[in-house]
Amino acid sequence: MTTDHYIDRSAIDLTSDRLRAIREWAAEALDDAICRITETGRAAVGGGDRPLEFNATASDVAHEALGTLRVWAEHVCQHSTVKWPGEQRIAEWARWLDRHLIDLAKTEEAPQAVDEIGDVHRRIMRVIDLPPVPEFVGPCQAPKDSSARCGGVYCPKGRETLHCRMCDVDIDVPSVRAATEETMRDKVFSKSELRIALVRFTDRPPSRRTIDRWIAKGLLVPDAGRFRIDDALAIIAGRDSDQPSVIG
Repeated sequence: MTTDHYIDRSAIDLTSDRLRAIREWAAEALDDAICRITETGRAAVGGGDRPLEFNATASDVAHEALGTLRVWAEHVCQHSTVKWPGEQRIAEWARWLDRHLIDLAKTEEAPQAVDEIGDVHRRIMRVIDLPPVPEFVGPCQAPKDSSARCGGVYCPKGRETLHCRMCDVDIDVPSVRAATEETMRDKVFSKSELRIALVRFTDRPPSRRTIDRWIAKGLLVPDAGRFRIDDALAIIAGRDSDQPSVIG
């Protein structure tokens, strides 16, 4: 993180990936989810077409997404020389913000923007119909001196074994995942890195405001300004049942 940036490169890259997904396909999928043909097969009154079903939850998510992205675009314009682009749709706002992430990173509110854009991204992904997305399990399992090495083990959730065609290695997925998570537990993270790392262990990571509250109350104690995942997981495990639950 440079002296004039309030979020580091990993947070910028993660936010860019989320905005890219929204603009490239998720915004359109959200539009489809708001109003779609029902599967009953019954004809609509006065016509032969099947009726359309309105998804109020998807509509609420779209309203929130539009408002959140617009607010942060306005924030960028107020704190830089970038000109206001005029009103946009969700995909266009995502594209615009992705182009101006460095301008956003130079403002003190950038960490809050990262959190809110991340929350919008997660809500969109939950409400639209998605094909199974491979998840990162761990680093490449080929011998370190092997000439054939991949970029890491990715596979759909629920798989126990996987054959990596690139490395020609058979992989025990649970053991690799467990080893990766154990390695993560031994590391310390900055506050922003901690929230991102917790995605692997929780249904829903705590907000930056929640982490700040833990620190203020002395529940989460930093070590030279950095934090351990196990300390955060212990707090999550002790929270009410309607809060994020620990996975694994």
